[in-house]
Amino acid sequence: MKKKWRNSLNVLSIFLVLLTVASCNRDNDHADHADTYTCPMHPTVVSAKAGACPVCGMELVRKAREGEEVEITEGLARLIHSPNETVMASIKTIKGEFRSMPASLDANGVITYDTRNVYTIPARIGGRLEKVFLKYTFQPVRKGQKVAEIYSPELITAGRELLFLLENDRENTEIIQSAKKKLYLLGATSSQVDEMIKHNEVSATFPIYSPYDGYVIGEDQQAPLVVTGPSSSASSSMDGGMGGSSSGTASTAASTAVNRTPTDLVRAGNYVSAGQALFKVVNTSAMRIELDLPIAQSGRVNLHDEVTLDLNNGKTVPASVDFVHPFLTEGQEFVKVRLNISNRGELQIGQLVRATIQLKPVEALWVPREAILDLGLDKIVFIKEKGAFRPKKVGVGIQSNGWVVITKGLSSSDEIASNAQYMVDSESFIKSK
Repeated sequence: MKKKWRNSLNVLSIFLVLLTVASCNRDNDHADHADTYTCPMHPTVVSAKAGACPVCGMELVRKAREGEEVEITEGLARLIHSPNETVMASIKTIKGEFRSMPASLDANGVITYDTRNVYTIPARIGGRLEKVFLKYTFQPVRKGQKVAEIYSPELITAGRELLFLLENDRENTEIIQSAKKKLYLLGATSSQVDEMIKHNEVSATFPIYSPYDGYVIGEDQQAPLVVTGPSSSASSSMDGGMGGSSSGTASTAASTAVNRTPTDLVRAGNYVSAGQALFKVVNTSAMRIELDLPIAQSGRVNLHDEVTLDLNNGKTVPASVDFVHPFLTEGQEFVKVRLNISNRGELQIGQLVRATIQLKPVEALWVPREAILDLGLDKIVFIKEKGAFRPKKVGVGIQSNGWVVITKGLSSSDEIASNAQYMVDSESFIKSK
């Protein structure tokens, strides 16, 4: 009997042990599958049940269980795409228009003197300058004005020969005329010769008169040049930038000229030789305007194209293209376009101007200027694909009346955002492919 009772007790003990082990396994399995909740904004907040975040008040979300996967749908894939590659937005879209539109180019330039109106006042005879009446560069001079007095033994000798012939052989008119002609060739005027004959005396000095109107400039005086910064170009050149100038940045230009000091001019006491240039005079009644155009844009400019000049003083002046330089100026990447214009007193040498060159109509794919985002070296449009906008690099050309030519990267069937600025914010970095 005792033996039986002991066996029953052993069986009961084994059953209790097995029951305890099974209960522990069930507790562990339940613990493994218990859900936990956390705050998306504060990951340190963890709760065993759903509720609100005690920090920000957001609804807690369940953490993914081990082995659980989230189904990536097409819409979710666009949302979790890199934000600098795809933009989700609902804005107006447009398509490029293939049509012919009149175009124009904006360019910076400088007013300089016309080299066809640059003259020299030479010394026809050698000698010493006794007096000089032009003292400094840019001094105005009038036609017929006395500019210097020269002592010349050769001219004195020729004058004495004429007086000797008149006194001793007055009837030999042929020789007398030859003596007068020699004086004229040496630079004496007819009034000077008549005065010499009248007083029967040769002056020790002879005056030199200016045959031109204008301003005195130094012998090495250079014409003003427009110096354009590396980012500058024609204003409407989309290859260089979008801001109405060659840069969505502003174009810069400066006028430079070499201003010589008065020591460049001859002075009293200087000896000069026959044929030497005493003074250089420029007439400002007609001036030249030189414009700088990028190489890519210069091919669109032709002779006699109409130009409107903005003098930066509220006035505009019409002109036309007279010459396009067939070569580049050393050290610059711009082609010079020359305009010749008469001066009515409103133009100054070295004055900066802005010019608008009217071009022939251009047949191409045009889009509004607002649809293009300028990133400096790159121009971007946002193409709509499956409800999302993707940035794409495009090539651009000239612009006209708020429209821009697309040269590459876009077709007429592509839908693009009508205003590219709406697609970015101050911290965005657009990544195009």
